[in-house]
Amino acid sequence: MKITFVRHAEIAGDPFICPERPVKGSLSEKGVKQAKLLAKTLKGEKFDLAISSSYGRALQTAEIVLNGRKTPIRICDFMKEWMPDRHLEKLPKTEFEAIQKLASGFHAEETWKTDLGEGCFDMYARICPAFLKELDKIGIHARLGGYVVDKKAKDLSIAVFAHGGSLNVLLSFILELRPFPIGRFAFEQTGYATVKFQECKGISYPTLCFPAPK
Repeated sequence: MKITFVRHAEIAGDPFICPERPVKGSLSEKGVKQAKLLAKTLKGEKFDLAISSSYGRALQTAEIVLNGRKTPIRICDFMKEWMPDRHLEKLPKTEFEAIQKLASGFHAEETWKTDLGEGCFDMYARICPAFLKELDKIGIHARLGGYVVDKKAKDLSIAVFAHGGSLNVLLSFILELRPFPIGRFAFEQTGYATVKFQECKGISYPTLCFPAPK
């Protein structure tokens, strides 16, 4: 079993749009090229299931990368990026800038939750339990500090298309790194990371893999 975490390509248009499929216009011209290049890079990889954020930039990236495959794409709102407080958009520009300036002056340890929007623990609570439920549906069950995998799921390969922030939260959680307001991983546009699971005494444990150039 393995999970590949993929960040979306370069965005165009409204970052908060959740479009119908097939998606058009959520990626820039450069972004479309990035996604097509990633499709070539991952051409030899098998994906049985894809999970995508409902935001257009992630979903369009998933559609391009998986074009020509029969891989089903499961759209999940919980994989959306960090959620700013949309009410701040209605504030006078000077007041909004003052809030931004105040937050930028904090040390990382002071930014678990700020007035700008969703806090670190809020993201973990939104993303991680919901992701575990998705795994549970396909026969991968979180147990005893690892995962008990049903026989039918042992060879599954899953792709997750999302964002720098939400991928950081999910990958940190899978690898059992403690939550922290600063991201542990730098996902470039269409950057990806793969986690494989090794079984020991009936429990499968995650291992971060670094793919070699092809």
